[in-house]
Formats: sequence, structure tokens, C-alpha cells
Amino acid sequence: MRELPYYPPSNEMIEANTNQDLSANNSVFGDFMKTKRLEFYNVCSVMQTLLTIDDLSNMELYAQLIQSDVPVQRVSKLTYKITFKSTPVNAEDFVAPNLDQVVLVPKASLLASPLPKQLVLALLPHPHEDLEPGDPMLRHVASVDKVSSTTVHVRFSRKHKAVLSGQRFYAIIRSRRLTIRYMYRALNLLQESPLVRRYLFPFPSWLTQLVDNSQIKVCCDGHLPNWMQGRPQEPATPTSLSLLNSTIYSNAEQLEAVQRIVAGPSTQGPYILFGPPGTGKTTTIVEAILQLRLQQPQSRILVTAGSNSACDTIALKLCEYIESNIRLQEHFAQQKLPEPDHQLIRVYSRSIYEKGFASVPSLLLKNSNCSKSIYDHIKASRIVKYGIIVATLCTVARLVTDTLGRYNFFTHIFIDEAGASTEPEALIGIMGIKQTADCHVILSGDHKQLGAVIKSNRAASLGLSRSLMERLLQSDCYKSDENGNYDRNRQMRLCRNYRSHPQIVRLFNELYYNGELKAQAPAMDVNLAANWSVLTNPQFPIIFQATHGVTNREQNSTSSYNNLEAEVICWYVKRLINDRVVGQEDVGIVAPYTAQGKLVTKLLQSKGYPNVEVGSVETYQGREKTIIIASLVKSFTNMGFMCNPRRVNVLLSRAKALLILVGNPVTLRHHSDFKFVINECKKHGTYLLKKRDSGQRPHILIKADESNEESSSEPEDEDDKLIPSYARMQQHTDAAIHKIKAHPTNENDQLANSFKISMSKLSI
Repeated sequence: MRELPYYPPSNEMIEANTNQDLSANNSVFGDFMKTKRLEFYNVCSVMQTLLTIDDLSNMELYAQLIQSDVPVQRVSKLTYKITFKSTPVNAEDFVAPNLDQVVLVPKASLLASPLPKQLVLALLPHPHEDLEPGDPMLRHVASVDKVSSTTVHVRFSRKHKAVLSGQRFYAIIRSRRLTIRYMYRALNLLQESPLVRRYLFPFPSWLTQLVDNSQIKVCCDGHLPNWMQGRPQEPATPTSLSLLNSTIYSNAEQLEAVQRIVAGPSTQGPYILFGPPGTGKTTTIVEAILQLRLQQPQSRILVTAGSNSACDTIALKLCEYIESNIRLQEHFAQQKLPEPDHQLIRVYSRSIYEKGFASVPSLLLKNSNCSKSIYDHIKASRIVKYGIIVATLCTVARLVTDTLGRYNFFTHIFIDEAGASTEPEALIGIMGIKQTADCHVILSGDHKQLGAVIKSNRAASLGLSRSLMERLLQSDCYKSDENGNYDRNRQMRLCRNYRSHPQIVRLFNELYYNGELKAQAPAMDVNLAANWSVLTNPQFPIIFQATHGVTNREQNSTSSYNNLEAEVICWYVKRLINDRVVGQEDVGIVAPYTAQGKLVTKLLQSKGYPNVEVGSVETYQGREKTIIIASLVKSFTNMGFMCNPRRVNVLLSRAKALLILVGNPVTLRHHSDFKFVINECKKHGTYLLKKRDSGQRPHILIKADESNEESSSEPEDEDDKLIPSYARMQQHTDAAIHKIKAHPTNENDQLANSFKISMSKLSI
């Protein structure tokens, strides 16, 4: 499996996608459209169709960047600069430096082979790219080095000798489509592996019983097909363990999960560890992996996830144990293989190496393929010398291309953040790796938090957005009964939150987890803000700061920002730091839009707070901060992607001791989840704003599917009933705030500057 095919979209699929008729020539997909059920027999065909829809959506974005008669400017020996003409899309929004490519097409090549009518096909490799140097038809291929809304810098390999400065070309920017090509291959492998398909589509108990009793015969010779034969092994009885992390003894769910994984989960389907925010999912995974290496020295473990941050988090904790725990060191020293210094390797991709490792701990680098400060393109033949391998799904796919599967090496596959990966993406870590029934797959994550990013809304709505983990949990084998009981040989649902204040837990617990979570964080860790003068209720560390700013949009971009909210956030940071509630590193700012993140970062740096971290909701998934301040940005407009309950769940569940939400209540109350939070803050006296006059309310633009029917019965002057302080700001801020409320769509910059001046006068 040395070559990864390109899997180009077919002309039929392009035509069908354009005409919106996907079932005309695909009866399997046509049946799926009627039932919306993914099954053992249709999964490969359906998922390939949905993947192609998403693939084409992404390719169509790149096709809009194709430029004619483009001059190139030489920057250095191997780098050039290309300036865009006006384009309908912003390249900065989706072009990926170090991953994407630019193809410069000379006039001679274009005359011999004009661009295809379907421009997405122009993004595929062309024979003229392989011509000899000096050939006038040679198409020059370079890597994207950096990109802005108007320019792209490209870097050629050292083999490239031609000097291109002063010449004009057709410029094609394209994605290498590696991830989606890996997914296409995984689906092809799944089609060829009915035993693995049965594992991923486990039979309900009644069907398993019929098969075991030979009451089903479907072959012409009267026998069952191979994938229906073979009685599943009964899971072994868990035994007591001497844990490395003694805190797990006091958590019944964590302990049972570790014991079950070590004893061997059911062979009839993946084992699922459902870990809501702050419930110790990573702690459980790390203990289970290390216990496997202790109890089963022959075990070989693959740990993978869609993101590098998830892989780094698990790998670092494993390295810390291996480096410091005497029991582990003595155990590994007695083994012949793997050697003591080959217990774990974190395998990074070349693109990550080129970005740099400034934020990666030295211990992790020491145990990686970049330990010598150079990129080591480690091959499958060396991978098998390690006991634990940690790599992203895409890096695992690269190793499968390098025939890792032929070694039949792994006994366990741990896929973390499984709720954030599409089903085809999760298959990347399974297909070509799992060869026998003895290889267990453990999925860990929370499908109620952020899922995969899918370009095509159509593909997402048809099922591509649903993860393998979510599909399994909704199947008969994994469902809970009416009393909340479930098969513990197949899954464990963690429920004890050790991160957040009980009132913070209560918010996302009631909204998303049916009240099943238990708040058990140490009081000393979650009451740090209880005595802060701005917090009007020490027992309820959640503030909703009502603002009525204006949502603006960056030029040549779809990203939004809100000047007023940015200033309010800076005011809160200043109070927190000056009042010595916490240090800068303990405060996290969540800005859901890139433009807002840039604005807040710039303001914080200008005010002397460079160490306050600003990030998107995606940045904070899986992480925590003592204090979280969130800017919701949208004001007197539709809420965009902030309507997604999974995004709101992540937003609400990051804070340990204090959560501050800054937003427009008039807009947000039309979303049921935010309405619940706002009402809770009102009930507990932590809803802060200035008194409004009885002037005319601004017009609110709400999408039909984002509105809440109950809101229509609310009095329009609801906010006027409340007269708490505006975060105890001085009275001279009133005029600026009032102007912004009364004129939400006019003189935006002037009003923002007025507010900024008022804020700077605060004596704190």
C-alpha cells in the first residue's frame, strides 16, 4: 500500500451534486435517503457519497481562487510572492500554509491542455507537472508558505532551478486533500473487511442469538457467511489492580472502566468511554494504557486523535509517569522488548515540525521523532519497536500507506476526541490497523461537545457530521434503558466533574447532560472569586454582562467583531488582575470569531496584559482556565454558528471558578440555551447592566430556525425592569453606553472610541 490514490470526484458525481439529485444513479443512496439509516450493508457507499459532497464543497472554494495572467515576484532564492486580483472568497479563511500547493501554469501548457470546464478538476495533478526542467509546458508546483487576503507566498523545493520572476502564469491554489483521501481509502478497506464492519455495526442481542443458534441461513449452501460465523468471546472478569493513580479508587466509574479495558472489553464492538467536561477522561485513559503495559507486557498500543493537542495531552501524561514512576521503570527494565528507551514515541508530521515546537514541552520532544531537533521521517519498520505509539489520525494513515498493517502489531487502539471526528475520519485509525478480533478499539470523548468541521451543510445534514461514537451510542447495543442502565462491557459513562464550581456545572448539566453529572471539584479550587467585589453573589460565580454593541465584519472576510464587547472584556481583565484575584495566566478569553480574537488580543497587549490567552471555542475544547470571559459578539443580528448547542456547551464548561459572559441579551434570549443562562443570572443577581431609557428598541434580525417560540410572550421591556450596576463602573461611562444602545447601527467607530475614552478614565 505504498501509493495513496487521488480519488478524483467523478463527472457523474459532479453533475449529480450540481443538480442536487444524488440518488438518480445510486440506488443504495436512494434507499438511504428514504430511511436515513446507516447499516452494515450501505455504510461504505453512503459515506463515500457524503464525503464526495464535502470534498466538492471544499474544492469549489479553491476553484474560486484560480487566477489568470498573474505576475510572480521573487522574494528569495526559492520563495516567490503572488498578489491576488479580486476574488469572491478570502484565501486566508481556508488556505493552509505548509500543506496546500500553488501550481503556476505557463501559457504553453494552457494552449496544449486548456483548463477543464469543471474548474474543480483543474485542482487535480496534471501530467505537465512531471515534465523535464526547461520544458516550456512544465507546470511549476510550490508549497504555500504564508497567505493573506491579498497575497500568497510560495516556496519551491531545492530541486527547482527555474527563475520565474517577471513571468506571468495561470495560478492554481489547491489542497493536497490528504485527509479526505485517507478517508476514501479507509472506506474502501472497510468494504473489503466484513468482519470489521460487523464489529462497527454490532448485531442487537436478538440477532446475535439467532446467529449463534444457527437459525439464520442465507447462503445457497445452507451455511452462514464467514462474517456471521464465530461465536463472540465472553469478556473476561475484571480483577483488582494496583493503580498508579490512587485517586481513581474513589471514582467507581473510572475504576470500573480501567478494570474492564485491562481485562478485555467485548469483542462484539468498540468500547466507549463517555467523558463529559471535567470528568477525568484523560486520567482514565492514561491509567488504562499504563496498566495494560504492566499487566500485559506483550500489548502494543496505538493512541490517536484528530488533533495534535489531544495527542500531546495524553502523550505528556504518559511520559511523566514513565519518566518518574519507579514501579514502571523497574517493570520495563525487566523486559527484553521493547527496550527501556522505546516505551513510547510521539510521532509528529513534517508540517507540525515546520511550524515549530515552541509550546511543546521538552519531555514530549525528547520522546518524539523530532528529539534531535530535526524531522525524522520514521517508518513502520521502526514504529513496531515501541510499546506505545501516539500520533494523529492523519499520521497513522501515512504509516498505513507505509504498510504498517502488515505487521499485525497493535493489540489496542485508543481513539480520543472520538466525538469530534466524523465516522470516516475515525476509520482512518482503525482500517489497516485492526486485523483480528483480538485488537480492541476504545473510543473516548463526548459527542455533546464540538464535532468535526464540515464544509458542506448538505453533507452534514445528511449524516456526515455524526461521529462513529455517537452512532454507536444511539444503537440498540449501547443504549441506556429507562432506568439509565447500560452494558458495562461495552461502555462506561463518567459522571463526576472535578473541574468547575457546582453552579457552573449545573448550567451545562441541566442543558446537555440530563442532570446526570455530579459536581465534586475541591472547594478551594473553585471558590477563588467568591470574595471579589464585582461578583454580586459569592454563591453563584457566573456573570452575564449585558452590552448592546454593534457587530461589524472585517473587510474581505466573513469574520465578525464587536468593539464594545472587546473593551468590556479588557475592563474585566484589568479588575481581576488589579484586585489580585488571579494572575494573567489564569484568565482565558473565548472569542468565537477570529476577528474578535485579534481585536481583544491587540487591546490586551496595549493595556499591558500580554499573558492573558485569547482563543476560539475550538481552541479551548478539552482545556480549562480558572476564569473564563467569553465575548458572544453577535448583536442585533442573527447568531450564526453560536446557535450550535455543542459550541455553547464547550463555552460554558471551561471555567473552574468564574464564568463571565459578555453579550447582547436582546439578541441572545432568542436562543433557548442562552435564555436559560440569562434567566439564571437574573435569578441569582449576577445579571449586570445599566438602566435603559424607554426609547425605541433596535430592530432585531433573527433567523426563523434560531428563534424561540416562547420569547414572543415575553414583555419587550423586560430589561428595563432591572437596575443593577454596570459591573460597578463609574457614572461617566453612561453617556457612551447609552449612545451605543440607542444607535446600534450608526456611527459605530465614533461610539466605540467614545466608550474607549470613558473606559480609560476608570480609576481601579
